[in-house]
Amino acid sequence: MKKPLVILEVANNHMGDLNHLKKIINVYSKITSKYKIKIDFAIKFQFRDLESYIHPTANKHNKGVIRFTSTRFNQSEWKKVVRFAKKKFKIICTPFDEKSIINIEKNRFDFLKIASCSYDDWPLIEKIKKSKLPVICSIGGAEENQITKLVSFFKKKIESNKFYLMYCVALYPTKINDLNLEYFSKLKNKFGDIVQGFSSHEDKSSCLTGAIAYSKGARIFERHINLYNNKYKINEYSTEPKQFDNWLSSLAIAIKINGNNIDRNKNLIKEKKQLIKFQRGVYVSKSQKLLKGEELKEKNVSFYFPTLKNQLTANKFSKYSTFLLKKDKNSLEPIFLDEVKILDHRSQIEIIKSKIIELIKLSKVTLPKNIKLEISHHYGLKNFNKFGLSMITIVNEKYCKKLLFLINNQSHPKQYHKKKHESFFLLYGKIKVELNSKSFILKPGDIINIPAQVKHFFKDISENGSVIEELSTTSKKNDSFYIDKKINKNIKRKSFVSINL
Repeated sequence: MKKPLVILEVANNHMGDLNHLKKIINVYSKITSKYKIKIDFAIKFQFRDLESYIHPTANKHNKGVIRFTSTRFNQSEWKKVVRFAKKKFKIICTPFDEKSIINIEKNRFDFLKIASCSYDDWPLIEKIKKSKLPVICSIGGAEENQITKLVSFFKKKIESNKFYLMYCVALYPTKINDLNLEYFSKLKNKFGDIVQGFSSHEDKSSCLTGAIAYSKGARIFERHINLYNNKYKINEYSTEPKQFDNWLSSLAIAIKINGNNIDRNKNLIKEKKQLIKFQRGVYVSKSQKLLKGEELKEKNVSFYFPTLKNQLTANKFSKYSTFLLKKDKNSLEPIFLDEVKILDHRSQIEIIKSKIIELIKLSKVTLPKNIKLEISHHYGLKNFNKFGLSMITIVNEKYCKKLLFLINNQSHPKQYHKKKHESFFLLYGKIKVELNSKSFILKPGDIINIPAQVKHFFKDISENGSVIEELSTTSKKNDSFYIDKKINKNIKRKSFVSINL
């Protein structure tokens, strides 16, 4: 949805009185008009075909029977209601029986709403599924397995963005302690963007719930509304105009505070100008003299406050950048941006990452969510395609499991471990392995054991790269000993990036 949608639930608060309902619509239309730039609004009714809904011999003194029969509109009145409401709002309706679905479609409502009491009323749900209208479903009282069934059942509507779940606590009114909006977050994490709604039945004077729910990701809201009348009582969870206005005001502020990704960027330049005043500038270290063409390193520069205009800052120093001087510089002199040639290697990391993602897709290897990709560039990033390795550690406890990725024709330099015993199981591709100078060729399904102290080298010899499952004893830091001692001295040979498929 482009804008948040607030649903004004009338339910049976119209009391079957057409004039009273028109007053409700007019009053709340004026209130909502102040917020329409940022928020869409819909008014919601409930349909019950009482002849088929209520049992012929039902107790006429039953509270629900009295409520529904005393507040009914006939078909002619409903047409007037719909016609009048459409001038002010989008319109939504909840059917409680199959015949009511037909009436909702005939009256061309914008949405169809499933009440919490009906999410597992399968005869009704089956009919609703066939409707062409978008569906919002309240899930008050629903267990996760029941929600999962609903999501599966409405798969086609979900795929066409015509099905949304609305978190709800079906207690009327709901105590603040029972709202548990953290569960909304859990549902959103599990079911994704179909979890859009928050239906609130808390104390009508409460004005923070909508704002909090918005901050957690809710974009569809529902509140019961009513209007004071000497003839009719107002229940504990239906807001009156002033209360609803306060609730909306809080929601509107939350929308402003949360903003959006586009607006976030418009102030970045101003922010950076403010922050640079407090950053440390790069200066030639005391008693040092640097010559033109020399590389700036942490051993020959120092970081001091204050920073001068257009000066190179400590914030730009990283293992992904190389700084070469364009002129000689003396002790404690500031180094300005136009005095250095900057070589940025970060883009190379992104290129490597994309290659590994492509290899993962080709190999059809399943990965955990939100994992770290470890990239080893033993001889620097510029030589990564020839010498290197990318790795994902799945588990490292009493035993260890890793996935090793070699791109096409890439070699891993010869090394050994003093403590770790490991086995390579080839999942994809083709590799050459050397153990103490004895060569082996591994194809998918092949396994090779590598005991501690054994010098080993491996290389991809396939067309698209290789994926190795490494199973080992616990992997310890500083237990990899390379035959080329230059590698062990290179403390910046590893880079880490997040990867989420």
